[in-house]
This record gives sequence, C-alpha cells and structure tokens, in this order.
Amino acid sequence: MILQVTEQNGITIVEFINMTRFTLASADEVKTELRPLLNNKDCRMLFDFHDIEFVDSSAIGCIIALFKTAKSVGSNLKLCNLTPEVLKIFELLHLQVIFDITGTRESCMADYVK
Repeated sequence: MILQVTEQNGITIVEFINMTRFTLASADEVKTELRPLLNNKDCRMLFDFHDIEFVDSSAIGCIIALFKTAKSVGSNLKLCNLTPEVLKIFELLHLQVIFDITGTRESCMADYVK
C-alpha cells in the first residue's frame, strides 16, 4: 500500500506513504485504490501531495482519470500541498484551471466547509 486514506469531518484525506515520486510505477495502484471511493456520490476527497517532489505523465493521467470519475458521479477531488516542482508542472500544463489546487490542507478543508 502506497497510500494512507483517512477521513476527517466527512472529507477523505489521501496521502502518499514514504514516496517522493508519483510515476507510472504507482499510478495504477493509486487509481485502483481511489476510484471506488470517488464513485460514491458526494465523496469529498483531498489529495495531499506534501512529500511528492516529481510527477510524470502517467501520474498526471491518473489524476485526470480520478477527477473525471469524481465529476461523473457528483463527487469532488481537490489537491493541496503541491511542492514547488510539482506545482510548476501543473502550471506548465495549465492544469490549475481544471483542478482545485490549494496551498495547505487546512485551506483545502475549509473550502469544503463553505
């Protein structure tokens, strides 16, 4: 298991365990583990990237697929704590216009409460 999934105040919090690179090697496992959660209507998920220093195209594809799954059933996926390197990749691909990206976990959770 490469993910730690917890729940706080009705929000599903996802963190990577002992990982700094989100790549093809882990993308399928992440999709397999998170897709069933996001298939539940009204799932509110927070994906915390605080230790991830690198993402490749497979990881980006994984996140997009999860986002589409969430949208199709009325769930929501937010990203937070992107390291400067990862945020730069998202910005170069203009993904910040698609994804709800916040700075901290607390600000992300606060967005869900609004």
